[in-house]
Amino acid sequence: MLSVGVVAMESTEAAAATPKCSRAVKMKPRAAYSYYMLIPKSANTVSCNMSPGARNKGVTALQTALAYCYNVNTGVTGHKFGPGDIDGIYGNATKNAVYYLQLQLFPQQSSEQDGIYGPNTAINMKFPWHNPSNDRIMDTCTRRNGS
Repeated sequence: MLSVGVVAMESTEAAAATPKCSRAVKMKPRAAYSYYMLIPKSANTVSCNMSPGARNKGVTALQTALAYCYNVNTGVTGHKFGPGDIDGIYGNATKNAVYYLQLQLFPQQSSEQDGIYGPNTAINMKFPWHNPSNDRIMDTCTRRNGS
């Protein structure tokens, strides 16, 4: 019983040490490309987290990835997260969509399935490419490392 409490405390401390995503940054999937992805970011790093209650451009970048790269449920029967759900507010629909994405990304790791966007989710999820010439979102999705 004591070890469970220690694990929970360590997890909470680690989450508290990770900065909050509050903005979005343009990141190119490959240096030579003119296309870019919008990635959630804190003031200094893309290794950040977001959870319900957040309202900012980082949430918009996350929601755009959920809408254009994944066919995940929002928790409402039959409703998939789509472009109409992009509002910059990390509410229940976003939390549920992140949770369902985490089920896909981490099927054997229940500790990663919490509906909170953090560094592990960010590294493993894909973001859509944006065309700078017309500001359109493209059909191509890539992880931050270009894969």
